[in-house]
Amino acid sequence: MRAMIIVSIDRSNGTINGYTVKGHAGYRPPGEDIMCAAVSMLAQTTLLGLARFIRKGLAYDIDDSGTLSCKLPDELSKKEQLQAQAILETMVMGLKNLQVNYKGYVRVFRRRWTS
Repeated sequence: MRAMIIVSIDRSNGTINGYTVKGHAGYRPPGEDIMCAAVSMLAQTTLLGLARFIRKGLAYDIDDSGTLSCKLPDELSKKEQLQAQAILETMVMGLKNLQVNYKGYVRVFRRRWTS
């Protein structure tokens, strides 16, 4: 089985609440893997954008295995929610584009949560 990057997008009622990125693409040897670099830059730039506009409560973690997870706070102002969704949906578009153009190296999953 080939290595693959798995991206989970957490949604509730159509709104993205967070995301997790884990795994390795295996597209090229370590240090030369453009897929790992592309996904990492999308995920980390998204985190930087969110941290710029969400002042309190943004939860994130990057562990020793390279897994990046990010969760929005439960309470956001309308402005923060709009900014966060624009940033997150842009990340999803980029990841889905990679998924289409580099089949078998990255998978984007939507996890739905309902109350």
